[in-house]
Amino acid sequence: MFLWFRPRLELFWKIAATVIFIFYVWFFYDDLSRGYVAFQAAWFDAIFHFLKELISLVFVNLLLFWPIALVVIFYKADEVAAERLLKFMCILTIVLWIIFILYAYFSRGIDSFLFEKLKKMVPGAQ
Repeated sequence: MFLWFRPRLELFWKIAATVIFIFYVWFFYDDLSRGYVAFQAAWFDAIFHFLKELISLVFVNLLLFWPIALVVIFYKADEVAAERLLKFMCILTIVLWIIFILYAYFSRGIDSFLFEKLKKMVPGAQ
């Protein structure tokens, strides 16, 4: 919806983006509806499972992000922007490694805290 209210975008691109969005909704309708039902049944668990999967996907896709980032850094004309992108990728990678190492060693305690103790503290999460 925000795209349609954005000025100075050609109507063709607005229509193209809307058609692509409608295609994705149609193609993944079963997954979306199952996710919506799971969210309605237990919104707290659904949010934390989604965040865990999102972090996992970013971690796994670093194998794809790094080569792309290195090519962009090599061809970037702005030295400051190239250095910022390199710093961002290094910090992101290290932070994700730390998260996964900590989770690998303390997964039982972290899951217990998130899905049991924190769930009891949040009103309406049960």
